[in-house]
Amino acid sequence: MSTFSKLWQAAGLGKFDDNSHPIHPATVHYPIAFLSLHYALDVLYGSLTHPSIASYIPSSIAAQFTPYIADIAKASHFSNALGILSALPSAATGGAELYAMIQSNGLWEVIKRESDGKVVYGGMNPKVRHGIFHALMNDVVLVASLYDWWTRRNTTGFIPTGTHQVMSAAALPMLFFSAYLGGAMVYKYGVGVQRMGEAKRIKEDSGRDELKRDEGYTKVKERKGQ
Repeated sequence: MSTFSKLWQAAGLGKFDDNSHPIHPATVHYPIAFLSLHYALDVLYGSLTHPSIASYIPSSIAAQFTPYIADIAKASHFSNALGILSALPSAATGGAELYAMIQSNGLWEVIKRESDGKVVYGGMNPKVRHGIFHALMNDVVLVASLYDWWTRRNTTGFIPTGTHQVMSAAALPMLFFSAYLGGAMVYKYGVGVQRMGEAKRIKEDSGRDELKRDEGYTKVKERKGQ
């Protein structure tokens, strides 16, 4: 293995000799926290400043936030900047994990029934499909955040426009759902787990990484662990 490959394995996948602990899960918390705060503050700003929405907010609640409306806009902008910066290592390590997963598992799989060999499923590998969808949603969210930062960076008070507010309202649930998909990849498909030491040996011996859709179904070939 070349020096570049070793550096790529170490920086992207957390693989050092026989040790292999994914870096990506440790990098996702800050961008989720900062970006979700940014989107929520934009939604709050819009709710307080748009008469059609503000009329539904009890005056006692609105009075708690209205004096800080300018600070809300600034906090939103700066939390967005921090979210973008912290998302860079998360995106890089996530891309490395996805690339390695596709190399290991392939994009497509065929499942045959044990009794007669009939093909009962042929399509994209579910684990890889989750990974691609997870990555695409994160890319959309990151692009929206970059647009928001770029178009607000020179405005007075970093005040969000209606477009910014709508984008934030759409990006917030998208970010949370993407985070849910990331968790599902770990807890449902075992992505990134049992990659070193005794746990890796147990995984290889027992085939715990093998996906079983329904009783009586088995894959054409054993899926390699990622």
